[in-house]
Amino acid sequence: MPNEKDSRARVTEEEKFIFSTADTCDFFRISRETLSSWQKKGAPKEARGKWNIKALMEWRYTGKNAESSETRKLRAEADLKEAKAAQEKIKLGVTKQEYIPASVIQSELVRLLGNVKKSLLSMGHNIASDLAALDPEAVTIAKNEVDKRVNDALAELSEGRLYRGHAKKKAKK
Repeated sequence: MPNEKDSRARVTEEEKFIFSTADTCDFFRISRETLSSWQKKGAPKEARGKWNIKALMEWRYTGKNAESSETRKLRAEADLKEAKAAQEKIKLGVTKQEYIPASVIQSELVRLLGNVKKSLLSMGHNIASDLAALDPEAVTIAKNEVDKRVNDALAELSEGRLYRGHAKKKAKK
């Protein structure tokens, strides 16, 4: 331990290192304003103008310096202002007609998905006409298989399930 005459710290019987405000600021290399801010956030203080360096270090570096209610209030107010600014930006976009109404999008999706359904349902017929020169029995089998798979896929998609393309297994009798 350094010579007590050279040290500006006072060691108490409980082995606490008590520094003055000026010495505490020098120790942490901070301003008096920062130390005052720490105090408002709950930093431990021994007495007026006296700081326990050990307790202060534990508070500062072990996560015991949770936000004060004042800090939480300021953060909440800032978040509220950001949310209001975002709302105003959306309102401005609506007035500038940068957004499309949900009803327009819905009707366009219904139209497009109807076209997809019509195209998929005609796939079996198109394959059958392309294979017409081959064996008529194979053409019928191919058309029926394509129609079955397309109908299965559309049925599963309409129920909100993902079509995996697996043929349904028949139950053994």
